[in-house]
Amino acid sequence: MGRLLKILLITLFAIIVLLAIAVFVITQVIDPNEFKPEIEKQAQEQANLTLDIQGDLAWQFWPSLGVSLGRTEARIADDEELFAALDEASVSVAVLPLLYGQVEMDGITLAGLDVNLVDGPDGANWEQIGPQTPSEDTAVEEEPVAEEGSSSLDIPLTIPQVVVSDGKVRYRNTADGTDIVVEHFNLNAQDVNLDEPFPLQMSLRYQDQSDMRVDMNLDTVLAADIDNNHFVLNPMTLDANIAGATTMPVDVHLEQNLDVNLNEDTVSIKDLLLQAAGTETKGNMDITALTGDMQLSGKLATAPFDANKVLEAIGEAPIETTDSQALSKIALDATLGGEPGSVMASPLTLTLDDSTLSGSAGLASLESGKIIFDLVLDKITLDGYMPPAGGDSETAAAGGGKTGGTASLSSDELIPVETLRPLLVDGKLAIGTVKYDSITASDMKFAVTAQNGVLQLTRATGSTLGGSFSAKAKLDASGSTPKISASNTVSSVQIQPLVQMALEDDLAKGVFDMTGSYSASGNSEKALMNSAKGTIDLSLADTTVRGLNLYSTLVGGVNDMLGQFQGLATALIPSQESGKLPSALSEDTKILDLKSRARLDKNVAYLDSLSAVLQKGEITGNGWMNILNQDFDLKIGMQSPELGTSKYLTGTTWPLRCEGNLGGNPAKWCGPDKDGFKDIGKQVAANATKDKLKEKFGIDGEGDTTEEVLKDAAQKKAKEEVNKQLQDGLKKLFN
Repeated sequence: MGRLLKILLITLFAIIVLLAIAVFVITQVIDPNEFKPEIEKQAQEQANLTLDIQGDLAWQFWPSLGVSLGRTEARIADDEELFAALDEASVSVAVLPLLYGQVEMDGITLAGLDVNLVDGPDGANWEQIGPQTPSEDTAVEEEPVAEEGSSSLDIPLTIPQVVVSDGKVRYRNTADGTDIVVEHFNLNAQDVNLDEPFPLQMSLRYQDQSDMRVDMNLDTVLAADIDNNHFVLNPMTLDANIAGATTMPVDVHLEQNLDVNLNEDTVSIKDLLLQAAGTETKGNMDITALTGDMQLSGKLATAPFDANKVLEAIGEAPIETTDSQALSKIALDATLGGEPGSVMASPLTLTLDDSTLSGSAGLASLESGKIIFDLVLDKITLDGYMPPAGGDSETAAAGGGKTGGTASLSSDELIPVETLRPLLVDGKLAIGTVKYDSITASDMKFAVTAQNGVLQLTRATGSTLGGSFSAKAKLDASGSTPKISASNTVSSVQIQPLVQMALEDDLAKGVFDMTGSYSASGNSEKALMNSAKGTIDLSLADTTVRGLNLYSTLVGGVNDMLGQFQGLATALIPSQESGKLPSALSEDTKILDLKSRARLDKNVAYLDSLSAVLQKGEITGNGWMNILNQDFDLKIGMQSPELGTSKYLTGTTWPLRCEGNLGGNPAKWCGPDKDGFKDIGKQVAANATKDKLKEKFGIDGEGDTTEEVLKDAAQKKAKEEVNKQLQDGLKKLFN
């Protein structure tokens, strides 16, 4: 027995020595570089690749058995442009396990990999890889399937280390200009085992033709079930620096547990944490039918953040607001769901400072990109979100009459038609209350749609200032020239806060109703204004215009007229010993009822008709107003019962002229039409002369002026005595 044991030990030792000698001979005597020509030949025949193995092929014996490859370049067929290259590659197995019939990988390294992918109208360069001539049909003998446990060597299950360093892949598309480079690619995986999770680290830089650059570092534990296409990264940490999308580079930190099952077409994201530019989002998400009618479920929550701090982090200027605390508390809470093929957030809650927007929103169809939403905003006060006072305004300067302000209109493209045409939208928005300046609007409801390049505001209603409003609008961008149309109705709305806000002056108070319709076409400020058309019906009730008293204007004109026609005052206003009408004590005009119709033509609103009942009279008129520079010119006819006590003035319409700018002093807007008043004075004097001649002398004088009446009366009385008496009497007539 001892002899047998000794023989066995000697035999085993001999085998080990022989195996060691064989390995030594293979690694030290056989030169692998002798195989270069054959390797290059097979690459040419089997892959259509021209290999240039510049570096050495080398064996390694201890402590690992392996082979390494030096600098190698590959070109497709006879192309001069490099398709792929690597600086170094090696693979090795542990020596000692081989002595026991086991294969244990020691490591795989790949350094300096460089791949150039080119695509274009004629196809991609990688499509040329492979045999270029059909091979003869040969019978393929099926290799016998090894029975379980029949192999003399165990299949390696674990690779202690896989290292890829300084890799680079470039993709170019000559048709559309795409140029993407992934470089500085590094991968380090330890204890790689397809049956057990293993740690993996990866880093790379992505850059494209738009100067977008992403530096990324990944640290995870990967479980890879290759047979079932199931991959789990748990935990997973990704840090990236993104430049080119914003003014300043942005650091992004992502943590999650990622489960991807390609066979089941699912993705699961758990314990998500996303931090970027001062924001933090957490949540969980499950995706099914990833490559089909995708369906999402889960929750996302973004913690409150300050919008201006986010802008600062990405290098953008802050949003300047009247309230320094505006935009300082923005948060999001969304539950993801929806039918297959859609992505919906319902319920969705967005917090903006003291306001809350809630409801649902999302993509009704991932295929069509249709956006739908049904949201409710509880309240918002806009004053704090307005720019601080003192900023430059771009309103047109006053002056220039009807054509003023048009020079400032831009010819630049205004409407992004290419962006609007593919839009599919169906949305609703309700707002509880909106406050701005001294105006509060409530119960506001809006509805919008977009399809085939036509955007419509199908509803805009609400209550404000004691009344209500409604409006509709349409933008048709489907054709070569955008067309805009709109209509609105305002009922029983207090006018004072609106005038105060628009003109920064307490100019008027009262209640107004308005209906209007408008249209324009073009794609610039100038084109839209040059094509603008519209009609407006406006009515006022119980209104006071401050700083403008039309009756005082009328009285002033009448008194000036009386001063030009001596003797008329007694005949016209016998109750006034001064010979003048007293001025009104009030500086305002009280309008009991007013109705007007105007039409819009380009930048001018033409007042075609105006009729109003005042506290001291009635007015009619017409005129125009430039909506750009607010210049206006109105011709008004006024009748006043205060001047109707004289039969010569009953029914007289006194011409007034109101012109200027809405930004000017109302007291200087209106004045009497001096020529019109003078004509009235001549006619009144002629009528009074007729009556006096008839009354004192029984003579019927004819004429439009006093002179014509006197001349006609003299001709009718040929007798000299009568003429003398007539002349003497007339001299005393108005003295």
